[in-house]
Amino acid sequence: MASRKFTEKEMDILRGCPYVLDVTPNVVFFSAEFKELFWNASQEGKRPYDFVKSIGIDPDILGETRLNGLKSLIKKEVKAGKGFRDLRTYREDFKKYTNSEMKIRFLEQQLEYKDQEIEYLKKIVLLEQEYSES
Repeated sequence: MASRKFTEKEMDILRGCPYVLDVTPNVVFFSAEFKELFWNASQEGKRPYDFVKSIGIDPDILGETRLNGLKSLIKKEVKAGKGFRDLRTYREDFKKYTNSEMKIRFLEQQLEYKDQEIEYLKKIVLLEQEYSES
């Protein structure tokens, strides 16, 4: 998680982007389409800063830490081989489970995945803090 929180104004600006599904003070939830465009741009050698700017998102609102974290998370999704996912696809997956036991298993998997993401983002923040102190 990035250390700087979004202001209400920044969250409103981000919500105006068609590729943003939701925003909290700490997290931006991008669409699967955004992730695919981001990945393709990075494969063409485009920097994250330049890509988000080209689609109308102010990269300074996101900040360098979030941009680097986003690049890593998208790379992780590619390696997983399940396609790009977002809030909508997670909800669709959830609807597929018909009984309570399967829903619980699905939620446990999602929780484990989120825990892994949080740990990864914490490491990014710590590395950034160590870098800025030196």
